[in-house]
Amino acid sequence: MRLLPALLLPLAATPALATPDPVDLRVMVRTEAVHRGLPGEIADAVATVESNYRVSALGDVGEIGLMQVLPSTARMLGFSGTNAELSDPATNIRYGVDYLAGAWKLANEDVCTAVMKYRAGHGETRFSHKSVAYCVRVREVLAAQGYPLRGEVPKATFGAPAGVVARGGGGKAGKSGGSRMNWAAYDRRIRSIQSQITSANLTIMR
Repeated sequence: MRLLPALLLPLAATPALATPDPVDLRVMVRTEAVHRGLPGEIADAVATVESNYRVSALGDVGEIGLMQVLPSTARMLGFSGTNAELSDPATNIRYGVDYLAGAWKLANEDVCTAVMKYRAGHGETRFSHKSVAYCVRVREVLAAQGYPLRGEVPKATFGAPAGVVARGGGGKAGKSGGSRMNWAAYDRRIRSIQSQITSANLTIMR
């Protein structure tokens, strides 16, 4: 059984009715990540850097939604809908996290290599200055969450010098957004939501 069905289904069915709560979106991102064998914190950090969880975010080269997914990348993963449908939070999370999970596996679970492949494409093996800056931002979000970080940030071997705003996401070069998240309050809210849904599931199963 997929985790949090009561939370995911209404959001997927009614994307245009209201702007989803950022905490609900974070639960969706983390749940999808775990389902695909990716640490939820990694997907959460990437979504934060990409769009700061703005579901209407549009990138300079056509990236769409909170995971800043390129339509061409989504089609490569099997998506056949419109750009408007790709901007739906549940759909955008599904394809964005799918691509990130693939990058995580190709990177042998190295954070910087995984997020480099997410922003620049699965086939990329080198770090540009923008990819290094992108990794630094992701690591900052992870550190704020208390995620255990290993290794060092790679050195850039090509591209524009540091100081250029990093763009990222979904196999292209998305928007970064500063995070002012109160992580302690966020963790309490997550635990409360998961506890409520777990209790509801147990009631249904009886």
